[in-house]
Amino acid sequence: MMNPLHENSCRIVVESHNHVLFTFDDLGIITTVSNGCTGMLGFLPEEMTGRLLSAFVIPEDKGRVGEMCEQAKRGINGPSCFHVVDNEGGIHSVLAISPSVFAGQERTVSIGIVGEINSGEQTEKMVRQANTTIHQLNSIVRHDINNQLTVLNGYLSLIEQDDSAITSKEIVGILLDATEKIHTLVTFTTAYKGIGKHSPVWTNLYEAFQTARFTIDTNGVQITAESACRDIELFCDPMLTTVFCQMIDHSLRQGKAVSEISLRWRPGKSGVIVVYEDNGAGISETVKSILFQPGNPKKNGYGLFLAHEILAVFGFTITETGTPGKGVRFEIVVPAGSFRIIKKGLQ
Repeated sequence: MMNPLHENSCRIVVESHNHVLFTFDDLGIITTVSNGCTGMLGFLPEEMTGRLLSAFVIPEDKGRVGEMCEQAKRGINGPSCFHVVDNEGGIHSVLAISPSVFAGQERTVSIGIVGEINSGEQTEKMVRQANTTIHQLNSIVRHDINNQLTVLNGYLSLIEQDDSAITSKEIVGILLDATEKIHTLVTFTTAYKGIGKHSPVWTNLYEAFQTARFTIDTNGVQITAESACRDIELFCDPMLTTVFCQMIDHSLRQGKAVSEISLRWRPGKSGVIVVYEDNGAGISETVKSILFQPGNPKKNGYGLFLAHEILAVFGFTITETGTPGKGVRFEIVVPAGSFRIIKKGLQ
């Protein structure tokens, strides 16, 4: 049994919070629930207290909850993310923290938080990040254009010299290359001008990917998204489609005989991970470290750099985790609070 003093303190904290908060012990038994559970989940506090947490967890996450409770018994701390179902079949994200908050008790008590994202605060945060990102991108573009202008001016001056060691034909080729790079940079500015233009909204993952798919000429490449992508929404703006466009474009240009591209998602430690894969040549280890940096427009371009910066505005991160020679695998980490499951009912 928990010490009554600790139990009362915990109940005061839980019942005074605006979100739905609950506590559960290392056996997975719910010990306290805030009154907000009725409005959000449709259950009275007394209908949940004393029951196993797993009774309210979606089937796909039951193993995760069991593992979390076992880790709590062994004193292993850390956050975990899973989903609970309300009395009408709606699914809600939960962030659980098991820091052994009541040390010295017979059982460890963990805290779970159920609630939708505070869209107002998150929107303000994204707008600030978007402004910062646009400023940084403008600085990079100005720097790169100035570099190419320096090349243009330098080689134009050589044309005026009769004793130049470089032929006029070679100089013209260099000048054309520089102007092509400037054109690429100007085009790049149109690609990122939409960052922060639209307010973030709950965006269906499947629909965003499909929009990107039909925006690009895929030249017969099979592009699919798992059906589970229909069941999740991400809190972001329409630029998510641009991210997928850049990833698909990279696969088509860099993949060497890519014939399949796929999208899926899976639970992560403190959120979800969106996984994009192709069956091309993959990314070498030497390139992985610079993959998302602005590179030579003629080789890697600015596409993946743009995707990285857009995702950063949303608070998402992206890494490339594929095996060289076996295709690309991009993993986008979406933190708890920035996604929600919209699947109705449990199978």
